Amino acid sequence: MSWDILIMNYRGNPPRVENMTDDDRPFCIGNAGHVRELINKQLSGIDWSDPSWGIYKGEGFSLEFSIGVEDEKDSFMVHIRGGGDPVATLMKISNPNDWSLLDCSSGDFIDPNRPEQSAWGDFQKYRDQIISTKSDSKTE
Repeated sequence: MSWDILIMNYRGNPPRVENMTDDDRPFCIGNAGHVRELINKQLSGIDWSDPSWGIYKGEGFSLEFSIGVEDEKDSFMVHIRGGGDPVATLMKISNPNDWSLLDCSSGDFIDPNRPEQSAWGDFQKYRDQIISTKSDSKTE
């Protein structure tokens, strides 16, 4: 189970989710190789042995970058697992590129000027509750 973040290029100005229309399309980021370069400029140590799927191991968490192989990209997904503080690392790659981060759990964009840990914390509580419930049902 992962906390999923959709990264899109709104040039630092994402639309309000509740007012989005079909016209609110993100801008092109570039091809998959360019996306990898932009991420690597901000974050070292990513395993790109599968160029479409990069894995970064942080302190207590991992980020899995689902880049794909499409020629032109306007978004990509990041799957976060573990504990620790992945929000600071997400900001490290998104802010310099003016990328917008959509929290797939809440359906809201993360504020790059005041990124809150609450969404990550809420996901961890939910995940831990699911794991605990599954463990409890196995012991009955």
